[in-house]
Amino acid sequence: MRTHPGLGLAAAAWLALAAAFAPAQEPAPAPTPAPAPTPAPAPSASERLETWPSGTVKLRVPLDEQGREHGLMETFAENGTKTSAINWAHGQKHGTAKEWDEQGKKLRFLAFKDGALHGRCEEFHATGRTSSAGSYRDGLRTGPWTFEDETGLRRKTADYKDDLQHGPTRIHLGDKLASKQTWKLGVLEERDGLRPFAIPKLQRIRDLRAIHDAAPGSLDATDPLAAERAAALRRLQTYRALCGLPFAGMSLVPEWNQKCDAAAEVCRRIGKLDHTPPKPDGVDDVRYQLGYEGAGHSNLAIDDSLPSSVDGYMDDSDASNIDRIGHRRWCLNPPMKKTGFGSDGTFHAMWSFDESGQDPKGLDAVYYPPPGYVPVDLFSPRRAFSIMIVRGTTPKKDDLAVSLRALDDDFMPIGGEFGLDHCEVAPSGFGGQPCIVFRPTGFAVEPGVRYLIEVSYDKGKTHQHVYIVEFVEGIVEGGAGR
Repeated sequence: MRTHPGLGLAAAAWLALAAAFAPAQEPAPAPTPAPAPTPAPAPSASERLETWPSGTVKLRVPLDEQGREHGLMETFAENGTKTSAINWAHGQKHGTAKEWDEQGKKLRFLAFKDGALHGRCEEFHATGRTSSAGSYRDGLRTGPWTFEDETGLRRKTADYKDDLQHGPTRIHLGDKLASKQTWKLGVLEERDGLRPFAIPKLQRIRDLRAIHDAAPGSLDATDPLAAERAAALRRLQTYRALCGLPFAGMSLVPEWNQKCDAAAEVCRRIGKLDHTPPKPDGVDDVRYQLGYEGAGHSNLAIDDSLPSSVDGYMDDSDASNIDRIGHRRWCLNPPMKKTGFGSDGTFHAMWSFDESGQDPKGLDAVYYPPPGYVPVDLFSPRRAFSIMIVRGTTPKKDDLAVSLRALDDDFMPIGGEFGLDHCEVAPSGFGGQPCIVFRPTGFAVEPGVRYLIEVSYDKGKTHQHVYIVEFVEGIVEGGAGR
């Protein structure tokens, strides 16, 4: 027998005996499986209980004497995961309310008072990162709020008043301040030094509708085109008002109306538009001279009606006109005060050579579409943008750089710049001033869509024109630019 060192024989014998009679070692217990969802107990008269087809609890909530939710309502996924814990008081949410997804990840932690959001509230991304946090008062956002994207790289801090963004807003991208803004009752007042909306949205729409829909004055009962001429003038006035140009007091000159009628007739007879038309058969010399003078002083169009011909002049973005957009520039010539309109079938003319008015004081450029809110039926996706330079430097074509980017609800750029299929500097001669003309591709003209436009005269080193255009509902119900 081998003995332990340092032990006597008696001690060794005792150890051997103890080992022989020691109880056998029990194996380690197997892992305990997760408990299965507990079958729902029978509901009492003072609670409402809903179950899944498997019989497990789906919803449980105590009830008051009138059968209204009162106390802690709990809901569960079919796998047994709790998905909400919401406090109720006599049929209204009152107190804390927490929600999770079926995997137990938190979705939102809210607070209620008498059924309305009230107090500190927080929502979460799927990653668990906070997406928004701030306070409500009587169902309305109030005070400081913080918003973050899923990565945490973009962070917005903003103040609210009566559920509307109001006061300073800061947007950071990482550690960099990306935008410094001021809001007033839900409307952006200033963005990085730019005040984008000189005229409030509702006022803009209301004012333009009033011009467009104004009742005509006394009409010449002997003129069969009197009503249509008046409607065309109102359409022209609407565009001029949109672009911040004088429009009130504009008038039709009867003599110019007659010359425009003759111009439309001569063009119809020769079968095309021509500012220096040849004399067609069947027209006497007097009528031809009227038509020749009218054609040489007018915008000409083939269109469905006189009012819609004005839309065509403002479009002016087809291949034969986009290089100079002369018709548009005559419509937007700042000192225009008088005009005339004429028709013969689908051929139309608008007398354009008038400068009897005055340039508005302080006007440096005429934009179309202009900065601010623009009704969708006064522009369209295939129309070119234009900046008619009234005062200041005219850029060189090789130094011109134009950027157009979409903006999100925080007025931050979305994606990259839109491509341009045209970008030129048109010389003076139409409406008097030189004009920057550019047309983006693939952009939308829809209510709520907005764009940041930046125009540089030195290849992008500095910006001479920076403005925001936001499209809004049309001035005509269901209207959209063609």
